[in-house]
Order: sequence, then structure tokens, then C-alpha cells
Amino acid sequence: MKKTHVILTLLSALTFLTSCEKSLEVAGAAEGNSLLTIYTRSDDAASEVSYPVMVYAMNADGQCVRRQQLVSADDRLALQLEAMTYQIYAIGGATDGDYAMPGVAEATATSVVALNADANHGDLMAGKNTVTLEDNESTTLALSLSRKVMHIERLVIKNVPATVDLVTVSFEPLYQSLLLNGEYSTATTQQRVSLTEQSDGTTWQTVADDIYMLPAADVATITVHFHTGDIVTSFAYTCPQPLQANKHIRISGTFTGDNELTLTGTISGDRWNGTTTINFTFNSDGSQTVDSSDEPAAGSDDEPSNPTGGQTEEGVEEGSAPEENTIYKECFVMSVGDDETGEYVIVTLLHKTEEAITGEGKTQEEVLEEISDALPSFDINGITGWKLPTYEEAKAFKANVANYVFKEELGQKGFTQISSDFYFYIHGTALKAFSGTATSISEITDYTYGQALRPVTTVKFKK
Repeated sequence: MKKTHVILTLLSALTFLTSCEKSLEVAGAAEGNSLLTIYTRSDDAASEVSYPVMVYAMNADGQCVRRQQLVSADDRLALQLEAMTYQIYAIGGATDGDYAMPGVAEATATSVVALNADANHGDLMAGKNTVTLEDNESTTLALSLSRKVMHIERLVIKNVPATVDLVTVSFEPLYQSLLLNGEYSTATTQQRVSLTEQSDGTTWQTVADDIYMLPAADVATITVHFHTGDIVTSFAYTCPQPLQANKHIRISGTFTGDNELTLTGTISGDRWNGTTTINFTFNSDGSQTVDSSDEPAAGSDDEPSNPTGGQTEEGVEEGSAPEENTIYKECFVMSVGDDETGEYVIVTLLHKTEEAITGEGKTQEEVLEEISDALPSFDINGITGWKLPTYEEAKAFKANVANYVFKEELGQKGFTQISSDFYFYIHGTALKAFSGTATSISEITDYTYGQALRPVTTVKFKK
């Protein structure tokens, strides 16, 4: 009797896919009597998958036996294979002209998705799954993909001196390559973005909306370069927060003269992750004037120290982690726990103040933009990275405890009391609201009820 088996995997809420019988390559594998069908699906109509999607099937010995390219969500992939266990790998967004994809004969799980010379990264995605085929079995696999790049959504520098011929911004150390298995190669690189002078003569900004980069392999250095003839003046900054895949990055800055440059930036994740804000400060301690053929490398002795006050070891707070339900730098400690490595303690903080923002009569995108613009103003005592609470963080608000601790430690006028008004939070892909003093928030699903922004952030301590 022929069996039919369906496998469904959700590796990411953001991306997914595969399908079609185009560009099929076969290497050293008998056709077999088991059928594997891979198809495209999306649970979120607002999400899009990057095409083309290249699918690789590896047998139990790690040998690639099939390679097939899918060009749209309407494609369907059908593979006739021998009965055994296979690893299925998929790479989305690696267009033929920009990437050199490994062929079926040489492909392995750790093969490099190589960017061609003079090409730029696209919206790369990756997915994988294991599937076991039995003899005379028909199996259907819905394969999910996750985004592997970050997106430079907006980058602008204002008040640039008229003597400057070109403004560029570099990011390093970034991963150099993506592998077929969705991991990154150990090699790192620098990526530089050139800005375009605007009509006012003092503003330089990106004009393309499709600037993608692989994420940072370590603590990132962001450097602004002013080019004047053969001379380059550079302002370097060590970013206290990770530059991760699946994030939109918006940075705007104003040059203040006398070798000082102040930048403020927003890293906004997918809507269910809320918005994280980071502030950059460039000053004369971090600038260098060098010949254009010998620009400074990240990590040199001339790089500025971290300007955030309490964060000295690559974004790590000084001293010991505070206890839960106490005050740290005028913020309420909502929770304390170890990170994944066990080397650091992660502390979630609730801000002492809030800002009135109403969603009534506005689209979700308009409210999110207003919230994003407001978040940098919450930076306090060197604590940055303020964002909307997630659903879990909203449930942990502890209004009565927080109000009591704030009053005891800061005094009646030192904070804004959490009230029964509605506060914004992010749940899944939706902007929603909850009552600050309610014991349950599950029934308040309309973001237009939101009246206030009360952000949270996390800081880490060495154990």
C-alpha cells in the first residue's frame, strides 16, 4: 500500500518556502520510488519570500543528489528519490547575477553562497529540514525560510561641511558569507555605503532602499568617513548593541563642527519584536585623518571608548546585576536571568516615565513611526535601547509593585505612576494595547485603545 505523509515546519514567523520542477540537477542518485514534494506557503499575507529559491537535497552520506531553483510561489517541486533520510537546504534571494551558487556535484552543507565581484547582497533567506522517506512513500514538505541579512533602511548625515566631496559609512566586522545550511562562515569583512549629496548641499543620505548586509560577527564598529580630495577624516564608534539579521536599521546624524559628529539611530525589528533604539556619539577622540589608501582599521588605539557611561566592556554594565523589583539607574527592574551562554545576567528594565500617544484615527504604521521617533528621548543615565514591550513583558509589568518601588526610591515627583490607562505593546505582528493595572491583557486586541508609550529595555552584566 502506498503511504502519504505530510511534514510541516515553522522555523520562523517571518519566512518560508519552496516549489516547482525547473532547473533540476541530479548527481549520482537513483530515481527511486519515493516522492518528495516541496511547496510554498505563507501564514502571514504581509510577509514575502525572496525569490529565486534554490533547493538542495543531501542524502544520508552528505552527498547532494538534487538541486532545483524555484522562481515564484506558484512553483512546485517534486523529487523522485530512494527511500532514506535527506537533509533539505534552501537559499532564497540569491539571484543568478549576484551569487555563484554551488552546483549539485560539489555542494555540501557548508558550501559558501558566494557573492560575485562588484555585486551587493540581496534579501537573503535560508531554511532547512530533515525528512525520512520510506519505500513507495509520498511525502509533502512545507519548508520555512528565515531572513539572514539586516536592512539599511535609511542612513543620513546632516550639516556636512561644503569642503567634503563624499560621505561614506562602513560597518564591520560583518560575516563574509552565508553557507547552504543557513550558518555563516567564520571569515569577516567590512561593507561600506556611499551617501548622495542632497539639494541643500549639506545633507548626504542613501537613495537606494535595497541595501542589505550580513549581520555583525562580533561587536560592531560603525565608522563615518568624510572624503576631501585624497584625505579621509573618519569617526569610529563601537556599537553597544548587536547588529543582527532580520532587522531594519535607520541612522540619522548631524555634524556639529570641530571634529564632532552626533548620530542617533534606530534598529527596528519585525513588528513582533518591537523597536530597539541605539544612540551613537562621535567626537574628536574617535576621529582620524589618513591617506585614502590607508584608512584605519576597527579596533585601533584611536577608537573612542564607549560613551554610554556605565557600559564599559562592549555594552556590559559595571558591577553586579541588581535584584528584581528594585531600582537601577532610576529604572524599575522587571526581571533578571542568565543569557544563553551562562556568562552574563540579562536585566529587563521598565522606564520611570511614559509619553502620551494615541492610536485613534491612525494606521498601525503611522503609530509605529510615531513610537519609533519618540523612543530615543527615553535614554536615561546611559541606558539605551528602549522599545515597545512584548506580550510577555507586558504581562510582567507589575504595576502595583513598580509604582510602590518608584515612589519609595524616587519620590512622588520622580516618576510617572503606571495607571489603568492603555499602554502599547507588540504581540505577534500586531500593535496592541493593555491596561497598565489589569491582571490580564489577552482581551484588549485593538491598538487604537493605546494612550501611552511605556518602554522597556535590557542590559547585561558579567556574572
